Parts: sequence; C-alpha cells; structure tokens
Amino acid sequence: MKNTESIFGFLNPKENTLKRFQTLHDVLAKEKARLELGICGIQNESIQYRCSFDVQTLLNWQRQSLGGLGIAFFRPSPLFLPQYGVMPLFSIGHLAVTCLGVIDNLPEIREKLISDGHLFYTQNNMAETLSLLFHHYFEYDSLSPIDAMQKMMTKLKGQFAFMALVTEGKWLMVGCRDYPLAVGKMRNDETIYFCTDRKTLAQFSPSISLVFGSPKPMIFCGTPLQSDIEIFSPDSL
Repeated sequence: MKNTESIFGFLNPKENTLKRFQTLHDVLAKEKARLELGICGIQNESIQYRCSFDVQTLLNWQRQSLGGLGIAFFRPSPLFLPQYGVMPLFSIGHLAVTCLGVIDNLPEIREKLISDGHLFYTQNNMAETLSLLFHHYFEYDSLSPIDAMQKMMTKLKGQFAFMALVTEGKWLMVGCRDYPLAVGKMRNDETIYFCTDRKTLAQFSPSISLVFGSPKPMIFCGTPLQSDIEIFSPDSL
C-alpha cells in the first residue's frame, strides 16, 4: 500500500471546495486502508478544528464554519500505519499550524521555547513546536503575522513545508524550504489552493505551479480581504 500524507491550505473556498475534498478522499481511499481528514477554519474570531475518518460529517460541519480560508490534512489511519500517530496539525487559540518534512534544528527550538517558559503537551510534535514558536514571535515579540512568519522561515533549517492559520486579520500563511509545494487556482472562481503533493492537488485545480523554496525559503500570505496572495521571494528573506 502506497503511503500518502498531504497538507492543504485554501483561500476563498467555494461550495465546490467541499465536493472536491470528498472526490479526493474517494480517489485516495482506493489505494489506502483508511484515510483521516482534519480541517481547521475560523469561526467567531477563533480557530475551529475537526478531525475524523468520516469525511462527509466533516464537510457538513465545514459548510457552517469555514469562512474565507482554512488548512487541512489527509493521512492514512494510524491504526494501520503507526508512523502516522503524530498529528500533523496543532492549534492554540488564535492560530493553527500544519506541517510536513524535517526541521533539523527542531530540538534546539523546542529547548529554547521551554527555557522561555512555554509548556508542551506532546513529546515529538513538530506542529506544536511551530505553533508555539509562531505564538512567541506574535505575542511576546509583538510582531505582525507576516513579520512573525518571515522570522520563523529564517530560523528554521531543513526540508519542510508548513501552513499557518491566524485569526488576527484572518491570514493564511504558507512557507516552504527545499520541499515541494504545489499552488493551484481555479478558472471559474478565486479559490487558491496549496498542497504538498502535486498529483493530489490536481484533483482540485487544473492550473498548478510547483515551488521548492530553494535555496532560501518562499512565503505566501493571503487574506479573504485581499484579492491576491502576497509572495515573498527568496531575495527578500
């Protein structure tokens, strides 16, 4: 059985977005024993998160809670593949992070956050560490979401992609370094998709470009209040 794990970001989703998640699940499930879907959105200025193997239940919830942006993941069931036991998404109040890949200096970042007084609830969750690091820059260093994102991307070393959902300003923030990231846009609406797997994203969007963020990181930032994604090129970081 081919192992598949993907993370998604989406801006200005339409009703068809939900149908495409269902279609994507059905396509991937033909090769997998069981697939888990997790979705985060913003509702009433707070992060709302659901995770389930029942995709239809999640999509019904999402219709009422998603708003103008969100992040999500697909992964095989940890019941069948124990290596997928660590959740690729973590939420703390006003922000949520989902990520894939390898961050070489993650232990050092974790130790620094602990020494600064941050509490961890898991032992090896990369998404939790990135959430707390973003939170530290955002809350304690009083940086804007974009400045916090840029600082994070200059600090992290390795091959990875991660996506953050921030309630303040309703930002979707996507970054990658030496890791494939597919970006797609639908022809008939303004929906923009991000995904760590190009073939998976092809189920959503016919127009796709591929970004690796190499040698320096690449950042995409967007909000439903704007019509376009703001891109930070490698030369600006």
